[in-house]
Amino acid sequence: MMFRISCLLLCLLPGLSACATSVASSKTPTPQAWASTELHPNDQRWYSSPWPESDISHTLSPIKVTEVSVFNTPVFTLQPEVTFQTIVGIGASLEHSSVYAIRKNKSEAQQRTLLSALIDPVKGIGMNLFRISIGTSDFSDGTRAKTPTSHPNGWYSLQDSPDSPFSIQRNKELGIIDTLKMALEVGAASNNPVRFVASPWSPPAWMREHNAMVQGGTLLPEYYTAYAQYLRNFIEAYANEGIPVFAITLQNERQFEPPAYPGMVLNWQQERDLLIAVYENFHNISGEHGKDLPVKIWTLDHNFDYWQQAIEQLESFTEIGKAHYVDGTAFHHYGGDSSAMAAVHAAYPNKDVIFSEGTVWGAGNDNPNRGYQAIIRHLRHWSTAYLSWVTMLPQQVDEANQGPYNKLGVVGPTMIIQEKGSSANWYKTPEYWLMGQFSRFIREGATRIEIKPETVNRIEAVAFTNPDGSAVSVLSNPHDQEQVITVGANKTYWQLTLPANSVVTVKW
Repeated sequence: MMFRISCLLLCLLPGLSACATSVASSKTPTPQAWASTELHPNDQRWYSSPWPESDISHTLSPIKVTEVSVFNTPVFTLQPEVTFQTIVGIGASLEHSSVYAIRKNKSEAQQRTLLSALIDPVKGIGMNLFRISIGTSDFSDGTRAKTPTSHPNGWYSLQDSPDSPFSIQRNKELGIIDTLKMALEVGAASNNPVRFVASPWSPPAWMREHNAMVQGGTLLPEYYTAYAQYLRNFIEAYANEGIPVFAITLQNERQFEPPAYPGMVLNWQQERDLLIAVYENFHNISGEHGKDLPVKIWTLDHNFDYWQQAIEQLESFTEIGKAHYVDGTAFHHYGGDSSAMAAVHAAYPNKDVIFSEGTVWGAGNDNPNRGYQAIIRHLRHWSTAYLSWVTMLPQQVDEANQGPYNKLGVVGPTMIIQEKGSSANWYKTPEYWLMGQFSRFIREGATRIEIKPETVNRIEAVAFTNPDGSAVSVLSNPHDQEQVITVGANKTYWQLTLPANSVVTVKW
């Protein structure tokens, strides 16, 4: 049923001076509300002796909404006539380590059940956007592939020498292709189409200064066109398997060359020139490359604190008449603050900003980037997507994870964890349910609408209208005490209580 809002109010009650206001009731339907709460966020015990799910006080649990006729100021006001960005999707990653855990000890039916828990918007949490790697990422283990790799940790590209054919055979052997196909099938069956964003951690070693994927130096300029063709080969090979790629980034964390896993530094000018080569290949500008590939190209794919480089690069594209070559700028959260996305949007409002990698635990804390309240801020700062990093690991975290984050105390608990040994069982951490407060209710194509103020008493709020006409507001309560609020629409008001350390979604 279409939901039309003429005036939508959210009122915060506790600890505020009262100014009682009576309002006449209308026939606006009573909204529904759900809550999820944190429990021991980022505690390593989730990998060894996890708390039972029954210990989590709210797991997308319905909470009571009561109509009221008197409310107190101040007021959060939603203005649905003021609209912002359109949402591409909300999800996580299906890199090799997660794929390994999804598949471990499970029949096809059991794997499908697990993927449904991630993708199905009714039986699961409705994720619809997944990041995948082009070859090796820092969460992968090519030693498990039947086709051997030259690196002892199994790092591999899809064309390990200039004379070898391009091949996704290892991705088939590792089960990645089958899992991505199954994810697409689960999305189609649950009326929640899945999209994939692809990122490389390194070009093939032979394209780099020092002929290595780890500490291999930068991409040699003479290989820009060859690397563009390599990326086209990836897109086409996946398409031939029935796996369309929605968007691509050119280099994961392009300002970071780690000592223990593949990575590479490209300055913004190098990335600009590479992006030109990729765009012109994908769109067959020269007439030599084949059919047009309608794949979005996102630049940067690194931390918030590189936002000024992003603006310089976009300026450069504009100056040379090729602004249309780049579709958006992708960000991670390991440095800076997500207000950087708003700054890039302000400079180039016709280009998307996208949050493409990060992991958070708990409802919120003093680190603005590491609680689920951060997602609210990212969305308010114009991000068109949210992608969590690493969806699932086994309790023995190094089983298919050869990077530096393969030990407890370094890698944090994932949303889903696989039991040890020969067990087919898996369990959900509180982060699964907290993520569901966003991914189940904010649908692809949702439009963010204005809410004023956006933060009161450390409670963060954001709101959307969905393509089906429903409206949702997501609020975070980082306090150790519950908070009572009032929500209103069309001169009808309801009261609800946000549990302590929770994220709550209200839907009309």
